[in-house]
Amino acid sequence: MSNMFLTSIVLVSVISLSVRITEAIDCDFNPEHAEGRLRKQLLCNSYNRYNRPVKDTKFSVNVSISPMLISFDYDNDDNTLNINMALMMRWTDEFLKWDAKDYENITSLIVRTDEIWIPDFRLFSSYYKPDTEMSCTNPRCLTFNDGHVTCVPACDFNARCEADYTRWPLDSQQCRLYYGSWMEHSDEVDFHSRVSYLWSHQTNANTQWRIVSSKVSKQTFAGKDNVTYPTLVYDYVIERHSSFHLAALLTPILMLLCLNLFTTWLSTDCLERKVLLAVSVFCHFQFMALLKWTVPKSGDSVPGLLLFFRNSQIITCLLLIHTAIGTWVKKLNREPPTVVTLLTGTATKNKVGELFLAGDYMNVEYKKSEVEQKTANDSEQNTVTWDTFSKVLDRVLFIVYLAAYGLFCLMHISFQYTKQDNYELHILGYRDINQIEEIYEIDG
Repeated sequence: MSNMFLTSIVLVSVISLSVRITEAIDCDFNPEHAEGRLRKQLLCNSYNRYNRPVKDTKFSVNVSISPMLISFDYDNDDNTLNINMALMMRWTDEFLKWDAKDYENITSLIVRTDEIWIPDFRLFSSYYKPDTEMSCTNPRCLTFNDGHVTCVPACDFNARCEADYTRWPLDSQQCRLYYGSWMEHSDEVDFHSRVSYLWSHQTNANTQWRIVSSKVSKQTFAGKDNVTYPTLVYDYVIERHSSFHLAALLTPILMLLCLNLFTTWLSTDCLERKVLLAVSVFCHFQFMALLKWTVPKSGDSVPGLLLFFRNSQIITCLLLIHTAIGTWVKKLNREPPTVVTLLTGTATKNKVGELFLAGDYMNVEYKKSEVEQKTANDSEQNTVTWDTFSKVLDRVLFIVYLAAYGLFCLMHISFQYTKQDNYELHILGYRDINQIEEIYEIDG
């Protein structure tokens, strides 16, 4: 659906009737029908579209703005929000008033935007791209006999957003758009707006992003000679909704986490443990290469998921060092230090330690500790002590790694979106004509 077609729908909704659109007026021609005479009377008798439409220049022109978002897209590389928006503008032109009885009860008239005065309402926070430019359609405007003028141009804007990928891939981006006039201050033209709208639920039918809230506020900036310049600020919060990221990223990370914890229940001198750790290291590096092409590279924030994966790589390296040390310890047959003997003795002579160390590596059956079973010579007893010490280290480090992974999950991985406070989202239906009329009653 083209921009002009969407604009036409809005205009039809506003006036609730069909009117004929005529071409530019010819002031030298004397029309016979009432609409032509009215057009000539309004636009050919000293009307100047470059002057503000007020008879007393001490008063400002109050312009009511109701933006309606039609479609949007977010660019991760440039951190820009590209939007197609219908700007519903309404103001009073004191030079476009007439008595409907003199013109066959005509109460409304469509005019061209290059025939009347229109406000200079622009986007200040636009992000410049050499190959594109901000464009708006040149719509017709609807004038009423009481001087009210309504224009609904459809415009393409792009604005830079403050990128925050900390909660990626469940991240939310806040985009702030500043609108106002470049030259006219509030004593000449003043802008007002209360809400911003989405055209319909189909506006959120984006494959990856969804608008979850919007808010409008007004700011004034002081200039020289005690004049202020009005600026309307529109905040849009968009959320990333991509099932691909959840399936392709969270699942492999969970599998690597379980693999690392599983290896601590294998003997340090076991070949399978070394093979599994080698597989874990390889998968970590391969997954990091995948993240290189998936993680957004712009912005100052680092995704928490990437930090979690970095920490998991560190744990894998510690497991390799732990395995190498454990293999060396199990081969010792010299008399262990007092600290080692005291630690293994304490761990095997209490109920908690006995239950924790009773099962052999990957053996769930309960049996008495090896210290009680072996009554060999001193050399064999020393070997048993070192084996028990190695097992104690495995069990303790399993608890440490499990707690570390749990802490990293809480710190870096997001399982839900950020809660948005004090935000509203107004959605209009395609066939809800009354809502369009209420916009102007509220903002007008």
